[in-house]
This record gives sequence, C-alpha cells and structure tokens, in this order.
Amino acid sequence: MKSQLSSSFCRALGVATILSAFLLAGCGKPTAAGYWEGKGKSQEILMNDHYRHFTRSADYDFWFQVDKSGNAVGQIDIIYDALLKVENLPKASAGIASFAPEVGGKMTDLDPKRRFDLVGFFDGQKLALELATPEAQRKSLEFSFRADPGVSASLGVGPMTVPSGKLGDAVTVMKMQMMPFSPFLSPGKVEKRPGGPFVASIDEHSDKYAINWTTHQAGGEQRDVKITPEMRDSIEKLKKQLEANH
Repeated sequence: MKSQLSSSFCRALGVATILSAFLLAGCGKPTAAGYWEGKGKSQEILMNDHYRHFTRSADYDFWFQVDKSGNAVGQIDIIYDALLKVENLPKASAGIASFAPEVGGKMTDLDPKRRFDLVGFFDGQKLALELATPEAQRKSLEFSFRADPGVSASLGVGPMTVPSGKLGDAVTVMKMQMMPFSPFLSPGKVEKRPGGPFVASIDEHSDKYAINWTTHQAGGEQRDVKITPEMRDSIEKLKKQLEANH
C-alpha cells in the first residue's frame, strides 16, 4: 500500500512539473523577433515657388526578418513617381503673336518599380528602416522634361538642371536620370497589440514631406536573406541614430 501511494505521488509530481514548465513557457515575455510585412507611401516637395512645383513620391511594400538582437534584414519593392509643374512664366513671342509657354515634366520610365535590400533595427521602442542597396548600385529612373520655345535655358528643375543652351528656339523634350530615393526619414513607434502581434508605424506631415508606413509581425513565414557587408554597415548606422535620439 505504501509503495502504491509513493508511486502515485511520484506520477502526480511529474505531471505537475511538466504542467508548470508548460505554463511558465507560455507566459514568457513576448518577442518582436520573426517575420514582418509592411507597406507605405511617401512624398517629398522638392520645389515650391512662384513658378515651380516639383514633387516626387514612392509607394512601397516590404518584408524583413528580425532576430533576437533587434537586427532586421529583408527586401522592399518601390514604385516611384515624379511630377514637375511650371506656371506663371512670362509670355513668349512668336512673330506677331505672344503666348504663355508651357513647361513641365513627369516620370516616363517604362518600369518605375525598383527592388532593394532593406535593413532595420528595433531598440525595444522604435523601429528604424533604411535601404541597404548602395546608391551607386540603384538603377536610375527616367524623367522627361518638356518646354515650349522662348523658355530660358537657365530654368532649374529641382535635383536636375536643364543643360545650358538646350532650350529657347523650339519645343524641347529632354530625358534625364533621377536617382531612386529612400522613403524612410524617421523611425516608427513599436507597440504590442493586446493578444496580437507587434506593430510599428509612422505618420508624419510637414510642408516639405509626408510619410506614412506601417508594418507588423506576420506569422511563421521564413525567408532567407544573405547579409552583405553593406547591410551590416547600414544596421550599425541605424543603431547609432536611435541611440542619439534617446
């Protein structure tokens, strides 16, 4: 009888130990590590004066993996756009007639979608993201500029300047190259949804730019990413930026 009680007690103790371990594991601290997905839109106003209004924008989808140290690596697909409006120019003469010259420009790249390496860092409060593909390795974008006769050749168009002597006597259409820009200017605030995943987002507006992106943990999907030296350097820069902001 004594041996039976002893055996029953041992079995009960074993079950209690396993159950206790299971409950403790289930109550562990939530982690932001894992696979994340996100999307966003950014717009910058490069010029906005009496004559020129020049904007560029980016719509993007991205994903990344976060490790236990807060390092993030992944990829981003960005669709770029740009538009130049020039108004209120002095009237030009063509023989005995005068007219208001038309000037403008837009993105004319046949495929304005670009894919870049993406890196990030989560410091426990904020998530900073950035393109990891070096600028020299980013394929440029085609932007076309059109001007009527009589427009000054010195007219600047934001990050691009029309070469001297190219405008004036006839309708001019010029194709120029634009460098793909990063849509990430500020880190996003990270929160844990009750009973749900970690999420990060930012919604900033000023007279110069507008940024809105959001990202969240997306479950068990895993993607392999080869971490390059450029990625590691970019992550270290993001770490220092977040540390400087605290």
